[in-house]
Amino acid sequence: MNKGFTLLEVVIAIVLLTFLSIFTAQSIQKAVQNKKKIQGQIDREMELRESVNLMTRDIQLAFNYRDINIELFNKALDARNRQPSGTPTPPNTTPTPTPTPAPDFNNSTLQKKEDKIVTHFLGEESKLDFSSLSRIRTQKDEPLGGQAEIGYYLDSCKSRKNRGESSKCLWRRVTPYINEDVTKGGEASVIVEGVQTLQFRYIGPGSEEEWIRNWQSDGQGQEFMKGNFPYAVEITLELEDTRFNPPKTIGMTAVASLRFPNNPVKKEEVPGAQGP
Repeated sequence: MNKGFTLLEVVIAIVLLTFLSIFTAQSIQKAVQNKKKIQGQIDREMELRESVNLMTRDIQLAFNYRDINIELFNKALDARNRQPSGTPTPPNTTPTPTPTPAPDFNNSTLQKKEDKIVTHFLGEESKLDFSSLSRIRTQKDEPLGGQAEIGYYLDSCKSRKNRGESSKCLWRRVTPYINEDVTKGGEASVIVEGVQTLQFRYIGPGSEEEWIRNWQSDGQGQEFMKGNFPYAVEITLELEDTRFNPPKTIGMTAVASLRFPNNPVKKEEVPGAQGP
């Protein structure tokens, strides 16, 4: 005759099943939490990498404009002024009358033209403003070119996920026009939140062997910076990840080399160049 389970056996089975269910639920919950934590860390690192890549692209396309027509005109005028005023007349010959030059080509009326520089590169340790060709057209047949004024700086902002919280954020300012003051105008937007450190260093003509903390091409800095853009900019960006306790810091450093600084060439840098 078949016998069923006793009450004690049923109770023991229920207890074991309960423990197994609790253990399984805790394991699943912990796995989900770890997945969210790892995914959040991956997202944070991606924000860091994309922010640095954006700054790198803008700096690589920094735009130092000089009017080549004015430069050619001034050089042609210098060459014309260096020509002898006349050729000696051989003896026993009748001098050939020299025609009077047209007023527009008379050396006394021609003057050198001054090139007005409106593109600048103004860099500080944690702030950067410059002219660039990195603007992207967002509409088809948009009547605006790729030139723009770009600015990066740190300022506070409210959290997108929790409006009650705020942190130090990386801002990017864009102006689709080149103005006399590259530090003003345009619209600013937040690139990334929770910034702990933003640091720029520069290397360029006059400072080829050592990184320096600022660069002023408008003449407000050192003389070798005037009219010159740097060759490269070192970018250091560190973010704070509050998912860890204590908060974890992740950082990235990159060097953005300007593709075409277009700096004026000094005469001593040109082989065979001589002064006027």
